Amino acid sequence: MRKIIILALTTGVLLAQNDEFDGWMDTIDAKNQSVQANIAAKDAKAAADDAKSLQDTFKLVEGFWTKRGNAPDGVQLSQQAQEAAGAVLKAIEAKDFDAASAQSIAITRTCTACHRLYRPLS
Repeated sequence: MRKIIILALTTGVLLAQNDEFDGWMDTIDAKNQSVQANIAAKDAKAAADDAKSLQDTFKLVEGFWTKRGNAPDGVQLSQQAQEAAGAVLKAIEAKDFDAASAQSIAITRTCTACHRLYRPLS
């Protein structure tokens, strides 16, 4: 009975983590599209807000992969995406929308690389 309870609790935690992770992926998708649109519109405030949200969300994703273990590429790609989001912020502060656009595309490439490694086949 004790083993069943522990298994049920562990399974519940894993399912909750997956729901949370899926929410982060939804946020990243929406904010990445938004940051690119706001960069194109040269809306510095909105683009900076999106980039900061991306940076914060990728930090959560890094924690997920770190805690999961056995996913060093997931950790590294999360860190790269955080760095690219930070570079978007710096470029926006400098009013260099071309550089901000290039860095937002780097975020998309990083997402694609991670999905190739870890996205489950549906």
